[in-house]
Amino acid sequence: MDQANKLSDRELRFIVGREQELTVFEKILEKIKKNRDMGLFHVYGTGGVGKSSFLRLCRQKAQQLGAVYLQLHSRDFVHTEQGIGAALLSQIGLSAENEKDPLRYFGEQIAQQAGERVVVLAIDTFEEMQDMENWLRDRLIPMLPERLLLLTASRFPLRGGWLWSPVWRERICQLPLKQLDRDECIKYLDFCGITDDFQIEQIWRRTNGHPLAMSLAAAFNFSESTVPIKGGDLFKQLAALWLQEIPDRELNRFVEAASVLRVFDQERLSSVLEEEVPTDLFDRLIELSFVRRTERGWQLHDLMRKSMNNRLKERRPKRHLELTKRCIEYYAKAIIESKDRSAIEWEVGELLHYADIDVLRALTFGDDLSHYWEAVTETTLRDALAYAKWRETNTQPVSGYEIDPVTGNSFQFNYTKEQVRYNAAPLDLELLFKMEPSSIKLLRDPNDQACGLAVWIPIHAGTLPWLQKDPLFTPYLHTLTEKESSLLVTPREQPAGWFLRSFDFVDVLSPKVRAAAIRLIYSYLCRGGLTICTPYDSEIGRKSYTGFGFRHVKGADHYNYDGLTLTPTYALDTRSEKLAAFLMELFQRSGIDLVNIVNFPIEQQLSEPALVGLLSDREHDVAKEVAAGYSNAEIAARLFVSESTVKKHMKSIYSKLGIHNRAQLTAKLIGKS
Repeated sequence: MDQANKLSDRELRFIVGREQELTVFEKILEKIKKNRDMGLFHVYGTGGVGKSSFLRLCRQKAQQLGAVYLQLHSRDFVHTEQGIGAALLSQIGLSAENEKDPLRYFGEQIAQQAGERVVVLAIDTFEEMQDMENWLRDRLIPMLPERLLLLTASRFPLRGGWLWSPVWRERICQLPLKQLDRDECIKYLDFCGITDDFQIEQIWRRTNGHPLAMSLAAAFNFSESTVPIKGGDLFKQLAALWLQEIPDRELNRFVEAASVLRVFDQERLSSVLEEEVPTDLFDRLIELSFVRRTERGWQLHDLMRKSMNNRLKERRPKRHLELTKRCIEYYAKAIIESKDRSAIEWEVGELLHYADIDVLRALTFGDDLSHYWEAVTETTLRDALAYAKWRETNTQPVSGYEIDPVTGNSFQFNYTKEQVRYNAAPLDLELLFKMEPSSIKLLRDPNDQACGLAVWIPIHAGTLPWLQKDPLFTPYLHTLTEKESSLLVTPREQPAGWFLRSFDFVDVLSPKVRAAAIRLIYSYLCRGGLTICTPYDSEIGRKSYTGFGFRHVKGADHYNYDGLTLTPTYALDTRSEKLAAFLMELFQRSGIDLVNIVNFPIEQQLSEPALVGLLSDREHDVAKEVAAGYSNAEIAARLFVSESTVKKHMKSIYSKLGIHNRAQLTAKLIGKS
């Protein structure tokens, strides 16, 4: 075996995760050989997903099975009959120099060379053969041997004439080439000599199993093994590959905006761009190979979205910030204006994506929806009881970590057996169900097996007697004034809030389980109520709940789990206008001033005597204009004063209220201080 073949065989060893596709290829070959027929096997996927590598595997398999394998790349010949004829002849070691009809000559020669064997004609980058597809289908293929497999690789699935013809429809097999799963990634990295668990997890998180990205990340680690994978420069090569699909600046502008939106549709994109996106341009956008359809719209491929987003942020930071603010505005308004806030967890999740919270990025890796929550009914109460009984005798310590794919920061999960048991402290579920059926929720896996249990107790007049006796809730009650306590006495259909009493999972380290857990938290965050929780104390718990925006309730710490461990209580209040204040404060931590882009309802709170008494009449007028989102210059024009006078009033307001910026002022005015 010569050196080139040795290197080629060695390279094939690094291709992992294509066993199923290769099996399909082998079965098609066998069928064609048996039936003396022809067929078309088409694989497609985004740039860098491994289409060319898969063709190399097909070459090896075809040769092992005795087939004749020929391969063309659409960019390697002139797209004419003469050009493709010459290219095909060169594949079998012949020249077209003295041939008037090289294509017919090729047909005669390949028939002689192949004999009874199957001929595989592979064409890479088939998307660039559009100008010859009809000719290929109607003229070339009839000239080739009867045992023929046309093997094509493209960024897109086959369309048009291939599917219109009933003759071709029954002979076509199309398969998308998907990204690698975690086990396949580990196998590839092992081939590359990368065995450190932390490095493997970083690479898996950063690449999402995209083959070319995996290769780039492995090369990066091989040369700079001590440097963590951070930043957006690692996959610029990948982004450059995909950018070749974008032919003009106008479409590129839409791709940039789509990279800031995680999920987009025509309406959402128009809102963020503040212009109507033409239908023909939107159609061109969603036909790009790195764009896929989802349940709620379209998405750029994760790596393309991240690469484009980083590219825009580096080169045009002001434009990036402008688009980001509009995305935040879109989702914030959708949440605040929603008539049914019990069904906005998706919008909350999209909004929090922009909050730049590292622990949430680490915990919410991926968009898996395979697990789902169901409210317990009379029929499924027995499943909840069975889960609770199982947990009583099945508690194991938990140890692991998650990584923020942006910063590379890791977050440790360390629960002792006792901590797991305390977090799943047994409750009388039958009594809770009788008192408030909506309190109990079961998490189901794709096989409908229970794999988690959550107890979220609505706070209203009907549940308060139970809550007033609960050792985990009473510490919070003791911190309330008489007026604050009275606000909890509400009708059942209008709860004042919810108490997260128990949150337990068979496997808290499973990303799929945790994704479902966080979706449930999202569904309560912005409902417009009070959310209380007091999980057994742990480092990941403290970081997670404060990351979500919960506040530590002073005076509500307790020892009521085990009598030894001081456990904090957290609260999140989004009642009435406090929802707007919560969102403003959340984004203020990320350096984004939400006041200037969202006119939240605040007028009813501005007459609060305790606050108004601190400000002069003119300062109060200025404060109202600030809260409405006006700049200093606009306030000066509206109040008929100079801008310098407005600045003096602002300085005085900040001093009197003990604050430092406009977001804090607005929060004060709406009662969130």
